[in-house]
Amino acid sequence: MMNINFWNDVKNTKNQNLLVLALIFFFVVFGILSVKDKSITTDEGSHLHYGMNILNLDSDRLEVAPGIYDDSKMPIIALNALPAKIAEGLPGSIAKNLLNKLIAARLVTIIFSAWIAWLVFQWSRSLYGVMPAFVSLALYILDPNIIAHSQLVTTDIYAAGTILLASYSFWKFANTRQLSDGLLSAFALGLSEIAKYACIVLLPLFVFALILHDLPAYISAYREKGMQGLEHYLTQLAIYIVVGSAFIIAIINFAFLFNHSFTPLDQYMFLSYPFKFIQSIKFIRDLRIPFPYPYLQGLDHVIYNERTGASFDNIYLLGQLNSGRGFAGYYFIAAGLKVPIATQLVMIVATVTYAVSKRLRKTFLKNEVFMLLPVLFYMIYFNFFYNAQIGIRYYLVIFPLLYVFSGCLFINWAAFSVKQKMSTFALALYLIGSVASYYPFYLSYFNEFVWDRKYAYKYLADSNLDWMQGQYYLDNYMDTHPNAILLPSKPRSGVIIVPADFLVGVRPKTDPKLYKWLRDNFQPEGTIAYEYLIFDISPQELRQFCSRTPYCR
Repeated sequence: MMNINFWNDVKNTKNQNLLVLALIFFFVVFGILSVKDKSITTDEGSHLHYGMNILNLDSDRLEVAPGIYDDSKMPIIALNALPAKIAEGLPGSIAKNLLNKLIAARLVTIIFSAWIAWLVFQWSRSLYGVMPAFVSLALYILDPNIIAHSQLVTTDIYAAGTILLASYSFWKFANTRQLSDGLLSAFALGLSEIAKYACIVLLPLFVFALILHDLPAYISAYREKGMQGLEHYLTQLAIYIVVGSAFIIAIINFAFLFNHSFTPLDQYMFLSYPFKFIQSIKFIRDLRIPFPYPYLQGLDHVIYNERTGASFDNIYLLGQLNSGRGFAGYYFIAAGLKVPIATQLVMIVATVTYAVSKRLRKTFLKNEVFMLLPVLFYMIYFNFFYNAQIGIRYYLVIFPLLYVFSGCLFINWAAFSVKQKMSTFALALYLIGSVASYYPFYLSYFNEFVWDRKYAYKYLADSNLDWMQGQYYLDNYMDTHPNAILLPSKPRSGVIIVPADFLVGVRPKTDPKLYKWLRDNFQPEGTIAYEYLIFDISPQELRQFCSRTPYCR
């Protein structure tokens, strides 16, 4: 009776919202607790620097070396720099000290991610109902990759959130055609463009999705009015594109502080082939570009660096290294190893169920096209055309969309058999146990396909495992083990500590064979924060090794 009463209470919208807020509050507190001792990661410092520059009304690209500019920092990161900026105006106080801490900047991302969780629930509830919405929410807040990157001062979670908002608002607009929904959709599109350059494809994707959504109505209108109906529809579509483009241009200009907007194309110093080619066309190169200079400059550098590998280290997958190019299917494998197995099972069964159910598929053009079309595009692009495969974090953009979609599996929850419900609860417990077992080291999470965690480096590296987040734990270990040797320059006996990226050859990029002697001949005894590998090599083992190899000479 208590369970029935509880479920009846949950059916009340107010109680649903209270329960959702309680779960999201747990997500926020859990994030704060698990990030408090994490060291600043490789990219966070430059993100914070750029965010503070934006708040100081300077949107120029960061010059990382003479003539070389950082390409990926975006204005939305100013949100993370806001606490420190507020602290500048405060007198000496405890509040000022707290606002200047890294945890304050990270808290902004955690709160933004909490908002994403709320939006996941809202969209899933709108499409599929209450129980599916709670499942979608659970998949999001119990994703260790989401947890990890929600705690960092980077743009990966912002990209995932703004893409979700843009998809959700465009879905609403497509089904209501109300002005307010259209303006929200246009605003969301513009917001996504100042989060990450990967969002640049959203407008054409949504236009295509809208055409598919309107296809049945267009066919009907064409039968009734002929070409007149087509002309009317194309006019409407053109208006949508113009309004969407205007919002995108306006928001990008505002976020980049109108920095040298309308600079003639021939005054840009492009690096990438596509932009150089466009610049070479006579009737185009004199045009004034309605975007801020650093926006187009950054996009050019992103394309150049991604094509040449100039800005990232070696790419590593399953024991293999590539320099300057990615692996086909990299993110399928990365997701298979880093997304919880229970979550994967739910998504797979949901996809199969949707594919074979005519009742579910009939809403595709009305609803699911707006989430699945971006998912399909990013899956293909990142797995087969993207070279900078340095972590699952780039792939996070599809996760919230997939979690909303996965709710469709539970539409008929009330009609589920006892066996089906027990299986669901068992999966939920397994998911909670898997995620909890990695606390607080979620950046290094691998699911149970990698059973022995000290061998995770054999599968993936870089920001999947080692992003310098464990420096605090390394320092503690070195304090208690003063004889341990960190990054030895040659084969040594004793306790050897080597970061995963150095062991596999991701870093240093100039010498990927530096620790080949270690990874090919010895096995780690343990890890520090799952990031640093501990080897214990006896003098006898070293002598035996040196007697058969040239490394010791």
